[in-house]
Amino acid sequence: MVPKESTKNSSAIARQCARKLFELRGRTGQTQKQLAARLGMTESMISRLERGDHVPSLKTLCRIAEAFGRQLEIVFHEHEHVHADGIRHSHPHSHRDPEHRHEHLGATSGAPLTPGTARR
Repeated sequence: MVPKESTKNSSAIARQCARKLFELRGRTGQTQKQLAARLGMTESMISRLERGDHVPSLKTLCRIAEAFGRQLEIVFHEHEHVHADGIRHSHPHSHRDPEHRHEHLGATSGAPLTPGTARR
């Protein structure tokens, strides 16, 4: 069984990739059919990717990045927060302890990073 958090993260990654792909394709004025032909994919797969219905493989992400003259960057980020007592620290973004509550500093809850960008 896939942990609920992994499914949620996969969905967020699919949505992020969808937004970026739609944005990049829009900048070039290509149709989904034209992009599909360039990538050796079907038009329906481009549509699924742009709707966020499919998490692209690393190979597919690399092909897309190359097609748009981009470099793929994957970042495993941490976030920083301050507890009620004023102590500030960073740690991995995922929390398995339901009692762990805090305010995020500079991180958008549930929002993944866009390939090629990183929060600092």
